[in-house]
Amino acid sequence: MSTPIPGPLIARGRTAEVYAWQDKQVLKLFHAWCPPHWVEQEVNVGRVMATKTLPTPKLIDTLKIADRQGIIYERVDGPSMLKLSNTRMWLVVRLARQLAELHTQIHDQDGSGFPSLHSSLRSTIRQVESLPPDLKTAVLQQLDKLPDGNALCHFDFHPGQVLLTTGSPVIIDWMTACHGHPLADVARTSIIFMVAQMPGANWAMRAMVDLWRGLFHRTYIDRYLALHPGISGDEITAWRIPVAAGRLKEGIPGEQEALLKFIRSHLHMD
Repeated sequence: MSTPIPGPLIARGRTAEVYAWQDKQVLKLFHAWCPPHWVEQEVNVGRVMATKTLPTPKLIDTLKIADRQGIIYERVDGPSMLKLSNTRMWLVVRLARQLAELHTQIHDQDGSGFPSLHSSLRSTIRQVESLPPDLKTAVLQQLDKLPDGNALCHFDFHPGQVLLTTGSPVIIDWMTACHGHPLADVARTSIIFMVAQMPGANWAMRAMVDLWRGLFHRTYIDRYLALHPGISGDEITAWRIPVAAGRLKEGIPGEQEALLKFIRSHLHMD
C-alpha cells in the first residue's frame, strides 16, 4: 500500500514542514537532515505530554515518506500568537501578558520523565566551538551557581509556539521539553526576544519589529514577575548568561555576535 501524499503546506520551520493530512489531522514532516533521535525524542515527549493538563495537540501516529520522518498530530486551527501580534499590533500587550500566564501554567506542571535542563545545558555549552575558552569556563561557573529544579520547561517558548484557537490557546513544538528551574525557561524566552532575527527584512521593517519585540518582551517579563512576587529580574538575568551560551550551539545566522556580546558584557569580560 502506497504512502498517502501530504495535503497543502500549512507552515514551514527550521526543522520541519507541516502539511494538512487526513480529517482534523496534520503531518509534521521533518527535513531529511534532522537526526532520527530528534524525531524519537519528540514522539516520547508527545506521549508524556498526553498525561499533562496542558492544551497541546494530541500525537496520533508516526510514518516515513522517502527519507523524511513524520509525526501525525491532531489538527489545531488558529493563527499563531506571533502572526496575530504582527498583524494586530494593538493586541501586543494583551498577548504578551497571556504568554507569561501560559508559561506559568507550564511551570506549574511536574517535569518528571523529561531530560534535565541543567545537565543538557551544561553539555551543550561544553560543545560550543564559537565560545572562547575563558568565556566557556566563566559561563560554566555561572551555571554551577544556579539552582536546579523539577518544573516542566518548554525551552523554546515564544509567540510562534502558541496557536490561538476559538476555544483556548494551544502550545505546540515540545521537542525541547525538559525538567529544571522555571527561570531558565523564562531566560530562554527572553534571549529569543533579544536576538532572534527576521530574515530578508529591510531597515524599516527591522526597526518596526524591534519596537514590537521590545514592548512584547518587557510586558511578558513584567507579567511573569507579577505572577511570581518572590523572584526578581536579576534572577532571570543570571540565567540568561548560560542560556545565551547554549543558544550559540544552534548556529543561527545573525545571532552569534549579539550572543557573544551579551555574554561578555554580563560577565564583565568586555
